[in-house]
Amino acid sequence: MVDLRRILLSDSFWKFCFSLKQNDKFEDPGITEKWFETGIPNEKLLKVYVPSTWSYYQNRRNFNHWGTGWYENHFYLPLAWSAGEKKVTLGFNGSNYKTTVWLNGKKVGTHEGGYTKFWFEINKFVKFGTDNQLIIQVDNRYMENRLPWFYPVDWMNYGGIYRPVYLKLTSQVCFYDIKISNKIEFPNPIGEGCKDCKTILKVRANIRNFNPNRPKFEGYVVLTLKNGVELEHTEIPFSLSEIGNGFFDLEFPLKSPHLWSPDDPHLHTLTFQLLDKNRREIDREVIKWGIRDIKIIGNDFYLNNLKIHLRGINRHEDHPDVGSSMNPRLIYNDLNIMKEAHINCIRTSHYPPYESLLSLADEMGFLVFEEAPIRKLGKEQYNSNYLVNAQQQIWEMIHRDKNHCSVIAWSISSDCDTSIPEGRDFMQTLLEISRELDPFRFHTLVPFNIKRDLTVDLVDFLCINIYMGRKSEYNAKLSEIAGKFDNIWKDIKENPKYKMKPFVISEFGCGAISGFKSFEFARWSENYQYIFLQTYINAIIKRDFIGGAFISTFQDYRCSPKSGFFEHPKEYNNTGIVDMHRNPKIVYYMVQELYKVWKDGKIPHDRLLNGSTVI
Repeated sequence: MVDLRRILLSDSFWKFCFSLKQNDKFEDPGITEKWFETGIPNEKLLKVYVPSTWSYYQNRRNFNHWGTGWYENHFYLPLAWSAGEKKVTLGFNGSNYKTTVWLNGKKVGTHEGGYTKFWFEINKFVKFGTDNQLIIQVDNRYMENRLPWFYPVDWMNYGGIYRPVYLKLTSQVCFYDIKISNKIEFPNPIGEGCKDCKTILKVRANIRNFNPNRPKFEGYVVLTLKNGVELEHTEIPFSLSEIGNGFFDLEFPLKSPHLWSPDDPHLHTLTFQLLDKNRREIDREVIKWGIRDIKIIGNDFYLNNLKIHLRGINRHEDHPDVGSSMNPRLIYNDLNIMKEAHINCIRTSHYPPYESLLSLADEMGFLVFEEAPIRKLGKEQYNSNYLVNAQQQIWEMIHRDKNHCSVIAWSISSDCDTSIPEGRDFMQTLLEISRELDPFRFHTLVPFNIKRDLTVDLVDFLCINIYMGRKSEYNAKLSEIAGKFDNIWKDIKENPKYKMKPFVISEFGCGAISGFKSFEFARWSENYQYIFLQTYINAIIKRDFIGGAFISTFQDYRCSPKSGFFEHPKEYNNTGIVDMHRNPKIVYYMVQELYKVWKDGKIPHDRLLNGSTVI
């Protein structure tokens, strides 16, 4: 979306200081000394670049800081901008984990959650024609009722304001939300693609009046769709009789639409204009949308009426130079490396990514399996406190990313205990909310143990993590992998609770130290990682009942201390097919070759490795 007036407050140096640590029992001095009124004391000040993660401040002396940090910034808005009754919003694209904001000494609000966009309406606090003091406390401590909850999480718990911060100025009557979807009717038989298909573009818009002095509004909504050089245009009258929300629904038939797919990621540009009764533009939003259809038939996925397998990868948001504060250029580089390996689907393990990844996925042609940060919950966490937090995080994820055509599925949790009734009830509530927010996409979860899982009837497709042969990264029984897949499929077919649903391997992989070669297939060697993934992928491709598979992971990534993975070499999870700096390991080129074979619908040849045939 494009804003009428957007002022970036980040991409600059701010004042900062560290405060509480994880186990401190006293109250934060920023609260007791009222830094939100006086500002951060000069003797404590650092100058830090925002956005960034505080793990990289002071030459990484506080790399593992789990606690609180305080930010101070000042901004100025011209007095002339106060005319015209503007609505001013302060937005954050990502701040981990709990963020509390004061503006000009007054508390604006608090947000919990580290991976999604959030905002505050600040008209009551902001000043025009003079200085504005912005004070922010960020707290990334592990605490009860936070998500992800468990200590320690198996990726790095970076803290701070690590994505952009901005001001948004709009009219008091403005677009509050827009939801795009489409419906395609295929006259061709299943599996024969699209020819002369009928398409309807569906729009639901929420227009909100924030102005108590002018509760009534009359005007027009104009929608312009650009498909290459062709334009389609529609205009409808719109009115609000009182302050608050107004909605309109629009169905827009399209003639011979150019469909979006990973091989042809064609995007249409939709421009929404809100005009007053004198036909002056008072708000505008621009959305790029790819028209596509994905459905499940039996145990197969179909994209635009053609069968497709998800040639997947798991990706964490992490880079050795910036931590989780990855900018669009670094993300583009990741996706370009994936594209060259014929990867067509990204699982955002285990949290929503920076929205730039989704915009790039739309443009470059990737499917996205997006996941909420609800992970490893058990009986003790299945209570109302965690449920409220989980509902909010799912709402924020779907609200932010629903207009990205690349997103095909929402995963509402991973590795939670769904073998008990409390787990089923908890997940059923979340899936009901998820489907209500977005009936256009698939909804699923990744259970801790699929054999004991009680939610299989609730999800649209089945997910299972398989790490057979990886124990301690050596002493593998790779010859048993193919039989393992066949047994799982047999269980699925014979157990009536599974019905007919696609079966996806949501994680498989093993670690290797970049540059370590060993023809004896030693622990942590690139050679063992190569034969491990080659054995898996060969077995997967030969079993058409497997609808998709996601290698874990794309790159080596840093882990939190004492996470279990922290005992790995270099304190990294080394399961990447590229290393932390994105240098390919030898396994990358094998994945590139076999994913191309899978894409082309061919069957890979059996290969002789270390005296045994790969199945």
